[in-house]
Amino acid sequence: MNVLLQEVQRELRACEVPSGAKLVVGASGGCDSTVLLHLLQELGHSLVVAHVNHSARGAESDADERFVRDWAKQHDAAFECLTLEAEVLSSSNQGFQGEARKQRLSWMTSLCETHQALAIALGHHADDQAETWFLHALRSADPWSIMGMSAQEGRVVRPMLHLNRSDIRALAEARGWRWQEDASNASSKYLRNRIRHELLPLLEDIKPGSIAHIQRLAGRARDLHGLLTPVLEEARANAEHPVGSWSLRALTQNPLAFEALKRSLKDQGWSDASAQRVHTLLDAEVGQEVQHGSKRVIRDRHALTVASFKETSQAEVRIDLEQAGQGHVTTPTGTCTWTISRCPETTSELHTQRAWIPAHCLPATLRVWNHGDKIQPLGMGGHTKVSDVLTQAKVPRVSREQALVLERLSDGCLLWVVGHKLAEQARINVTTFADVPGVDITCTPVQQT
Repeated sequence: MNVLLQEVQRELRACEVPSGAKLVVGASGGCDSTVLLHLLQELGHSLVVAHVNHSARGAESDADERFVRDWAKQHDAAFECLTLEAEVLSSSNQGFQGEARKQRLSWMTSLCETHQALAIALGHHADDQAETWFLHALRSADPWSIMGMSAQEGRVVRPMLHLNRSDIRALAEARGWRWQEDASNASSKYLRNRIRHELLPLLEDIKPGSIAHIQRLAGRARDLHGLLTPVLEEARANAEHPVGSWSLRALTQNPLAFEALKRSLKDQGWSDASAQRVHTLLDAEVGQEVQHGSKRVIRDRHALTVASFKETSQAEVRIDLEQAGQGHVTTPTGTCTWTISRCPETTSELHTQRAWIPAHCLPATLRVWNHGDKIQPLGMGGHTKVSDVLTQAKVPRVSREQALVLERLSDGCLLWVVGHKLAEQARINVTTFADVPGVDITCTPVQQT
């Protein structure tokens, strides 16, 4: 058996892929993926040949598709093709390469389900690993970025990851296996190509075996990452409660906790630089924040809160006795429901989450509070800012933006900071108000997880 074939077989066994298992194989038409197709077929695997036409090179892209389609037909293998639009890929936040990679993986994962295949096989090899290592080292300050690619990641297996490009090409030439040359691989437009054609040959010339050394270094980084992952998970469990709220005490006392926070942000798509900037919030004033795309981290009094930007609803809901039955409004902080009713027999059932508003205070508007809003709390002679009410209630800043107030329309008086304080103007006497119509309003806050 050929040495390369033996290596592919050994790697598949290490990834727990049994002989004859059905595999979805990413096939570009290039030398590497074409050799992988041949080797997998020789090993007796049932293949689903998956080709992506990125529409980036016009007729050449179409020729690649025809080549892969013909290979599948000649070797009695299933063929699937996904066509993407280069302009759409280039306009995405992740750029052409990043968005294409994401869509390829998502599509091939779906093919596993459709064809009941065990795994996705890709033709990455040791030279690809070295290129990826340098790309990450140049672009990222994340020490774990130098792990490079793994032989197995979820459903993806890379059985040629320890083989050299030159050996793969030599086997193809010896066997007479045809493939398609991608002209863009020679272009200096892409950083990966410059690393491939300029940097790696130079390193091998300076110190032969450099590519193999980088392969081993990436493997050691993966081993260390595996050892530290449980430690970081424990640090996260101690620092993050509830989800998205990271204790300032834990973050300042345990460096591993902050590393766990950065890991979490990276998993949510944050860049290294943005994740690192979050460190400045540890000594910042309450209310300061760091933003990245649609996400942000906010400095609260005792925690850093991770949240998404939400469009604050400014819609006003009118409540009056002309409404029939029950109404409701839902916000990110909770749900308010109201029903026309007589005055309750006792005020003991009324609390910060429930209010009864008599007819003479209606109509009223339920709305999101505005800066500058004030309320005269029940039992007090003066007024208090709504912002202070929310601060005293220790409402997280990210939730504070969506807090609701009930405003009397006749004079703009605030009757209730919903879920927190009733106003003196909303005071009721069950004897005086007996049988008086009004509206019973209940606030059900969102449960923190």
